[in-house]
Amino acid sequence: MPEIGNIVNSFVSGDRIIPAMTRCDVLSRDRIRISFSEEISVNEVKINGSAPAWHLEDPSTVLITSHEKLSVSEPCDLFIRVSDKAYNSTAVRMKLYGRNEEIPELYINEFSSRGTETQPDRIELEVHTKGNTEGLCVMDGTKGYENHSYILPSIDVKVGDYIVIFWDAEGEDEITVNEDGSRVINLYAHSGETLASNNGVFVLYDTASGNGEILDAFVYTNGETTSYSGFGSRQVEASYNQLRNEFAWLSDAFNSKEATSTRSVCRRLGSHDTNTKTDFYICTTRGETFGYPNTSGEYVPQ
Repeated sequence: MPEIGNIVNSFVSGDRIIPAMTRCDVLSRDRIRISFSEEISVNEVKINGSAPAWHLEDPSTVLITSHEKLSVSEPCDLFIRVSDKAYNSTAVRMKLYGRNEEIPELYINEFSSRGTETQPDRIELEVHTKGNTEGLCVMDGTKGYENHSYILPSIDVKVGDYIVIFWDAEGEDEITVNEDGSRVINLYAHSGETLASNNGVFVLYDTASGNGEILDAFVYTNGETTSYSGFGSRQVEASYNQLRNEFAWLSDAFNSKEATSTRSVCRRLGSHDTNTKTDFYICTTRGETFGYPNTSGEYVPQ
C-alpha cells in the first residue's frame, strides 16, 4: 500500500554480519577515533550520557569530539551504535580515559621476575624527558592478554628520575631523593599474582584506553629456545606476536634463565633503545640497582 512507504527486505542481500569494531584510539583529552570492519552509518554516540560531536573520517571510521575534557585517571563511559548498508547494527559500550598530553620519554631500565618476600618482583622505568605520568599504563602482557595492569598516578618527572613499580608487594607509594638529586618514585601495583618467572611479556602503554601506543616493551624466556612456539602459553605467544606486528619488539626473546632475585635484568648503560634483546643483560649477583644507575657488571655463568 502506498501509504506504508518503502519496505526493505534486509535478508535479500544475504548480509547478516554485523560491523565489528576493529580499533579504538584515544587521540587527546577530547578526541577519540573508532574504526569498524566495514562502511557504517552512526546511529548514536554518548559520553557519560551526553551526545558529543562526531563525523566520519572515512566510510568506516568515526572521529568523536567530547564537549568536555576527559579525565586521564578516571574512566568515562562511551556508548556508540552503528549500522551497515544491510541494516545490521552493532552497539559498543566501553570505559575510556583521556590521553595524557605531557607524556615523558620512558624506558624499561631494570626488571626482576624472580622475586622473593624481601626482594619482590619489580620494574624500573628511567625518565629521559620531563613530563607527567598520569594515565600511563603497565601490563604483564599486551592489551587483552594481560594478567594485571596498573595505571600510574599524576607525578611530574624530570630527566634522571626513576620509577620503581613493585608488582605484587604491599606498601604505600613514596618518593625519595638520591644524593645526585635524582628522585626514586616507588609505586605499588597491588597485583594478586607475581610476574611470570619463565616466559613473559611486559609492556608500557601511553594510556589504558583502546589500543594505545606502546612506549616500551620487554620479552623474556628462561628456555634455550627463544621463540614462544611450543611454550604452551597462548597468552604469551599472542602478546609476543602482537609486539612483533607493531614493531615494538624486533628480536627473539631475552634469555633470563640465569636471572635471580638479586641478579636483575638491566638495560645497557648509554645504549640506544633498539627494541631487541641486545639492549639488556643480567647483572652480577647482588648487583641489582633499582632506583640508581645500572651497574656495568655483567653476570658470566661459570
